Amino acid sequence: AHSVHPREGFLWRLWYYLSFAISTLINGWQSGPFDVLLCLSTPIFGSWSAWALAKIKRARFVYGIFDLHPESAANAGLVKPGLAYRLLRATDSALCRRSTSIVTLGEGLRAEILARGIRPAKVAVVPSWLDGRKVQPGDPDNPWRRAQGIAPKTFVALYAGTIGYVSGAEVLIGTAARLALRKDILLLCVGEGSVKDRLVSAAAQAGLGNIRFLPFQPAAVLAMVHAAANVGLVTLLPEAGKSSVPSKVLGYLAAGRPVIASVAADCDTADVIRLAGCGLVTRCMDPDDLAHAIVTLADDAPAREEYGRRGRAYFECHLERSAGTARYERILAGIGPRRAS
Repeated sequence: AHSVHPREGFLWRLWYYLSFAISTLINGWQSGPFDVLLCLSTPIFGSWSAWALAKIKRARFVYGIFDLHPESAANAGLVKPGLAYRLLRATDSALCRRSTSIVTLGEGLRAEILARGIRPAKVAVVPSWLDGRKVQPGDPDNPWRRAQGIAPKTFVALYAGTIGYVSGAEVLIGTAARLALRKDILLLCVGEGSVKDRLVSAAAQAGLGNIRFLPFQPAAVLAMVHAAANVGLVTLLPEAGKSSVPSKVLGYLAAGRPVIASVAADCDTADVIRLAGCGLVTRCMDPDDLAHAIVTLADDAPAREEYGRRGRAYFECHLERSAGTARYERILAGIGPRRAS
């Protein structure tokens, strides 16, 4: 068990991370022997306690970096350049050097890790995956969509996922304002996050009736949520794509929906969309360009169908769960057994 507290603030978050690290170290210490410890990157304490546990158990340590700290925090404006940032980066870089292997989500993240002076042979890329049986192409006019009161002829641009600091979801407010005259288009945001309340207030103050916010939905209706969309939206702050990869794009591709991404042109998300040929990449944080892309696909059903078909095909080949687990199996098998006592 570890501390979970509803209050926000630096000290409460610090205590949450510290208590988590202590708890996992104690519970891991009490477990039996193991050959490899795979740790997903958690800020500061959790990753180091996992490394310490691997040393105690004489096991190999694999560091899974899905968000690069403190770079991702700096991109969100939570950490400013200076002594604290350099200390945090140096600390995490030291952990990278001490790991047996590093696994990350994309070539952009891998480049950021290598920029720390880490040996290229140590860093492998395994994209996020999703069970393609749980999310599949389906009829947009489904029971979930009807329960939300969304008319069959309404074009739904879905943003599904965390509405956090690095998400860049603020661009959706300006986009909705520019689409105000298109009564047939709805921006549907399904999720929670640290900036959601701010966006809800901004939309209400601007009197925008074409953007709607819903909480995270139960897993049982996840497939219908994605199927209810005509296109999926991805947004990221300009620098966030280098240290963060949003998992929401997997759901869109699995559902066979086109993707419109307001992201940096050189980030991993943009690369996936170009490789898959599954949608459009717009200028990062540009509401005019994002609105134009939404209108383009709203008025071109054949293009939507083709983008969606390509996206599902790319998903089945590269992002299906079996593909990801096979990559991990090869990496872990190649590391070898735990060190002898």
